[in-house]
Amino acid sequence: MATNQRIEYIAPYDPLPWQLAPLRDKSEVVLLTGSAGGGKSRVAAEKVHAFCLRYPGATAICLRKAREYASKSVVFALKRVIGEDPSVTYNASEYIFRYANGSTIFIAGMKDESQQQALRSINGDGSADIIWGEEANALTENDHNELLARLRGTAADWRQIIYTTNPDTPMHWIKQRLIDDREASVYYSKAVDNTHNPPGYLNILGRLTGPLGLRLRDGLWVQAEGAVYDGFDSSIHVIAPFPIPADWRRIRVVDFGYTNPFVCHWWALDGDGRMYLYREIYMTKRTVRVHTQQITRLSEGERIEATVADHDAEDRATMAENGISTSPAIKEISRGLQAVSERLNVAGDGRPRLFIFNDALVETDGTLEEAKRPTCTADEFPGYIWPKSADGRAIKETPVKENDHGMDTMRYGVMYLDGGGRTQIADSPW
Repeated sequence: MATNQRIEYIAPYDPLPWQLAPLRDKSEVVLLTGSAGGGKSRVAAEKVHAFCLRYPGATAICLRKAREYASKSVVFALKRVIGEDPSVTYNASEYIFRYANGSTIFIAGMKDESQQQALRSINGDGSADIIWGEEANALTENDHNELLARLRGTAADWRQIIYTTNPDTPMHWIKQRLIDDREASVYYSKAVDNTHNPPGYLNILGRLTGPLGLRLRDGLWVQAEGAVYDGFDSSIHVIAPFPIPADWRRIRVVDFGYTNPFVCHWWALDGDGRMYLYREIYMTKRTVRVHTQQITRLSEGERIEATVADHDAEDRATMAENGISTSPAIKEISRGLQAVSERLNVAGDGRPRLFIFNDALVETDGTLEEAKRPTCTADEFPGYIWPKSADGRAIKETPVKENDHGMDTMRYGVMYLDGGGRTQIADSPW
C-alpha cells in the first residue's frame, strides 16, 4: 500500500501546482495518469533526475515496454530535463546516463526475454533505487511484479516506481490494482491545467470522440477503443434489481467451462421485449454435475421456458442425467453480435432492450478475482474487443477470443429470445 511520506526537494524548474505533490511523494509506487498533455512525463523525468543528483551512487531504470521506443521518448524527456548539465553524460550505444557523483540511469525494455534478461543484469543483480515506467498501460501485471522485485537499491532510505500512462480499459491491472486496490499514490492531471501546452492543443483534444476522447481528453478509464459492444454503458445497462413478475418469460443459458469459467445466465423478458439478466453463475473449477445441482436449487419455484446450452455433448448429457434438459445454442457469431448490439442501443423511449441486475452474480470466484480477471459478465464488456491489423485498424469479423465466456452466453440468450433458437427445441435429443 502507498505510504504518503514526503521528500524535501522540488524540481529544478517552475512546476505546475499539481506536480509538487508527486515530486515530493516517497510512496513505493506512484501513478501519474489523466488526460493527454497533463505533464506526467515531465514530472517523472524531473523526479528521476533530482533523485540521481541528491543521492550519489543511485541506480535508476527508465523504460517502456520496448526499449527501442524508450530510447526515443524517455531519453528525449530526460535530456530535456538534464539540459546542459556537464556533470551528466549519455552513452547512446549503452543506453546509459552517467552522473559525476556515481549515479546512473539505465534505459530498458521488457518486450521479450532478451530485454528482460538485460534488465535483470543491471548492476550485476538487477537492483534499482528508482524506476520510471512510461506508457505503463503497455506493461503487464507480471512486468509490474518484476519491477517490484528490482527495488533493492540502497542509495537512499526509500525506493520508488513511477508509472506514467493515459487511461485504459477499466479491467486493466493498473486500474484494478493500483487505483481501485490503492496500491499506489495516484495523481491525476488535465491538459487544461498545463500552461505549457501549445496553442490549439486543447482544441485537438476536444475533437476526439468515443472511448479515445474520454480517455485522452477527459482522463477517464473507460472501455478500450475497438470494443465490440461500444454501446454498452454500465450507468445505463447495469441497474438495481427488482422483483421479476411471475408471468414474465424466463430462460437459462449455459456456457460450459472448468479451467475457464462455467457461466449460467437467468434471463427474464418483460412485456415490451426487454431482457433482464437477474441471476448469474460465473465460476471455475467446479464440475457440471455440481453446477447442475446448484442451478436446480436456485431455480426452485420458477417456470423456466428453456435451458439453452453450448454444444458440448458430454456436458449436456451430464446436465440431462442430473435433471436439466437443454437445447443447443445458435452460435452464429456475426448475426449474434449484431443482435446483442441492437439490444444495447437506447431505443426511442430512452431505454435499451437489455439490462443486467447489479446483484446478479450468485457468488464471486476468488481465483478469478485474485488473478484480476473478469468475475461476471458485466466485467467482460470493456475488454471484449476486435483484433487489430498490422496498421492498428480493427478487424470487425470475430472478436478476440479471451475473457468472453459471459459474452458468448449472453449472445446465445439473445439469439434464442429474438427467435433464432426456438425452432430447435423440438429437435433436441435432451
